[in-house]
Formats: sequence, C-alpha cells, structure tokens
Amino acid sequence: MKWRICCCLVLATVLSASSVYADGGTLFKEKCGSCHKKGGDAPPVNPADKAAVVWKKYFDRGRHDDLSGTLSSAELESVVGYLQAYAADSDKPETAAIPK
Repeated sequence: MKWRICCCLVLATVLSASSVYADGGTLFKEKCGSCHKKGGDAPPVNPADKAAVVWKKYFDRGRHDDLSGTLSSAELESVVGYLQAYAADSDKPETAAIPK
C-alpha cells in the first residue's frame, strides 16, 4: 500500500513539473514572443541561448525589469523554469522557441 502511494506521489510530481514547463513555454511564446521575435522590438531569444544558471541569475538580478505589467510572479517563475529546462546545458536544448 505504501509503495502505491509513493508511486502516485512521484508520478504527480513529474506530471506537475512537466506541465509547469509546458505552461512556461506557452507563456514565453505568447507574452514574450511579441517583442522577442525576428523583427520585434527586442532581439530574438531562445532557451538555448544561455545556460540554465544564467537564465536564473538574469531574472533574479532584475535585468528584465519592465515585465511588471506583462507577467505575474507565478507566470515569470514558470517562464524561467521553461527557459532553464530547455537551456543550452539541458538534455534537450530548444533553439526555435518563438516562430517568426
């Protein structure tokens, strides 16, 4: 019985973590993509542009401080999680996150 409960908890954790990154990817493409795409107001950005720790430090240091009206803190956390999950040093770097 304890084994089943442990398995269910592990599965729930894995599924919730993957959905956070999926939501972060959607938020990234929808909310960040309007500026960070080819021909946008800001340079194109892909998760694989930086290592995971660099993405975390970038946002922790407030380097992109004009996000206050664009993303809530929970949404920003989800986007940063997505960027880290598909960063250059991840197992599956993503290089074409925002379409033209």
